[in-house]
Amino acid sequence: MSKSFEQRLEQVEQQLKQQGVRLTAERRTVVRRALAFLHFTAEELVKDVHKADSTIGRATIYRTLALLQDVGMIDKHDFRYGPPNYEVMSAKSHHDHLMCVACGEIIEFQEPRVEALQEEVVQRFGYHLVSHTHKLYGVCRTCQRQPAKARWVRQPPPPLHVEQIVA
Repeated sequence: MSKSFEQRLEQVEQQLKQQGVRLTAERRTVVRRALAFLHFTAEELVKDVHKADSTIGRATIYRTLALLQDVGMIDKHDFRYGPPNYEVMSAKSHHDHLMCVACGEIIEFQEPRVEALQEEVVQRFGYHLVSHTHKLYGVCRTCQRQPAKARWVRQPPPPLHVEQIVA
């Protein structure tokens, strides 16, 4: 059963307090707004927080994001295309990501076959797996239907560099 928004908020506030972080009204607003998102950029959070309270400074928002990362409630993802995305982790089980490089849509998915293959690779090379991320980049169906020039709402994707393909 997933946690309710209020339970997640309380959990985050408790973790911050345990680490000696003073929860000002401004920080509470930032935490509340951040936990309402699925994936977001720092700038999206700034805009959203400013809708709720325009007096909260950017530095407070960015410092609060860093605090949330430190306690493991938010994870920062570099999706290579565009700015880093943040993701609220407290109510989620492990998952991977599929991202449209044109519009930025992010789909979370779970695939047991991928997990099994990763485990085989780890065993083959004698590793003890600590963590992993799996990110797939492509062009979503909606963007595929658009003319190529109109497709790149962001910017054309940079060439990807692949270190090693293990299959």
